[in-house]
Amino acid sequence: MISAEERLKVSNYLLSKKLPLDILMEVEDHFISQINEVQAEKKLSFDDAFNVTIISWHDDLKLFWDGNWSLENTSILIKKSTSQKLSVILKKSAIIGVMSYVLMVLCYHLIPFEVFKIGFMAFVTILVILPFFIYLKEKIYFDLPKKHKDIRISAYQSLGRMFFILPMSSLWIFGFILESNDGFLDFNQAEGIFVNFLLLFFFSFEAAISVSQLKYLEIIKKVTPYLQENFKLSN
Repeated sequence: MISAEERLKVSNYLLSKKLPLDILMEVEDHFISQINEVQAEKKLSFDDAFNVTIISWHDDLKLFWDGNWSLENTSILIKKSTSQKLSVILKKSAIIGVMSYVLMVLCYHLIPFEVFKIGFMAFVTILVILPFFIYLKEKIYFDLPKKHKDIRISAYQSLGRMFFILPMSSLWIFGFILESNDGFLDFNQAEGIFVNFLLLFFFSFEAAISVSQLKYLEIIKKVTPYLQENFKLSN
């Protein structure tokens, strides 16, 4: 077993590798287990076992610029984890987006257009308001990154705040539906093809925001005790 001081040394090393806190907690457990195994097998001191473990993780944790637009150094481990998180969001949001789109098309064909317009606008309103509701309801958790400015808590924290860019696009959709006629989803017209793909994108994008928020809340509620125990608030 390692001491609190030794555990802190591991945490500080992993923080220097710019790991988001949710990844750091997982990697820290692996680091400590590996250090304990190396100490037991090779009869080494903590520092020597720690160095052996660092070397074994070198390629995964090495920081480098991969040519992306952010100019921020990252590591293979961070890229893999972020890619996996994004893949989960895209898959779930695509499924929800397609289901919402299919429901919309069915309603469009099965109910009178004037009734459809009212129902559709109500549905869009719910989609737009839902992320704001989630944010306000759980504001204490969404504000934690502001209080811990030197720590990236999770890749989900930036994705979950994308709803701020949507109001103007939503207003455009409202206006379009209000002014449209009962052929606005007709695939035989160029405008109908464009509108169908636009609405499919809109449903999927809205779903991605809510899914990201819920994933972030799931993560943050797990890491909050660790965060409060190990890190002071930023000024």
